[in-house]
Amino acid sequence: MKREETKREKIIIFEDERIVGEDIKLILERLGYKVPRIETSGEKAIKIIKKFKPDLLLIDIVLNGKLDGIEVAEQIRRHYNIPIIYLTAYADEKILARAKATEPHGYIIKPFDERDLRTAVEIALYKHKTEQKLRESFEKLKKSLESTVKALAIALEKRDPYTAGHSWRVAQLAFAIAKELKIPEEKITGVHMAAAIHDIGKIYVPSEILSKPTRLTEGEFMIVKSHCQVGYDILKTIEFPWPIAKIVYQHHERLNGTGYPQGLKDKEILLEAKILGVADVVEAMCSHRPYRPAPGLDKALNEIAANKGILYEADVVDACLRLFKKKHFKFNSQYLLDEPDRMNNG
Repeated sequence: MKREETKREKIIIFEDERIVGEDIKLILERLGYKVPRIETSGEKAIKIIKKFKPDLLLIDIVLNGKLDGIEVAEQIRRHYNIPIIYLTAYADEKILARAKATEPHGYIIKPFDERDLRTAVEIALYKHKTEQKLRESFEKLKKSLESTVKALAIALEKRDPYTAGHSWRVAQLAFAIAKELKIPEEKITGVHMAAAIHDIGKIYVPSEILSKPTRLTEGEFMIVKSHCQVGYDILKTIEFPWPIAKIVYQHHERLNGTGYPQGLKDKEILLEAKILGVADVVEAMCSHRPYRPAPGLDKALNEIAANKGILYEADVVDACLRLFKKKHFKFNSQYLLDEPDRMNNG
């Protein structure tokens, strides 16, 4: 009785043969699960799931109607985070390849017995719960790291008031470029975090150099250039789940090797650093500095366009130009690190 009370997960069955579906339902209920619905087609899958909020789906690859089980699973995946087990009598390579792309939590090959079903269901539910816990842990870690990054960015702004807001605006643009490029989500987060603290190494640059109202001497410029190395040395001690330290280290590198501090070329430079480099150049040219007025957005866009494929990654430049010229991107003075989606479109 105790075991049955702990197993009240809801499972919906998508099975083209109603009799087979009823047999599966009886087995699942005997094992202590709820089966609120059996469907023979997948046309109403989203509505059904929205109504019953199941914990697991058993989906036959062959269903009645226009959609097969794999198409139903793809549809569900776009809207919900629900584990799926495929029921199938087929072992065709093409079908299995399609099914695998939907990242199911298991397969049950027909014909199967109660033990097969029970094992597959228990493993799928356990695996999904474990993944959920990992996601929650990662989100907590991410929030903690965001707080660390914010604190560092604020400390930098207090140290260099003449470029106040620069890091936030660079983070805003870098995030937008990364989104426009449709790179993986973890890379987007990494470039966004790195951008917010890309100049952290400047805390070691004397304030009289940072605020100097005239052009820097060669020696002073060498000191400023050291901020990439210093930033790397500071950040490499923090265990980020993204290569933050390397991104910061490389954000002044250029495709043709004329950048600093390592003189890296093209493929030696992280994509995230290439994105950050373009965002940094554009924002810097849009802002005033103690030694010069802002050249302005038009000149900034002309700069990256003229050096596309020479200094700056072509795809990154194209994405940046689209944002400003077609999507009307604007820097938002109220931008917050933890609200990039809301704040990034001006």
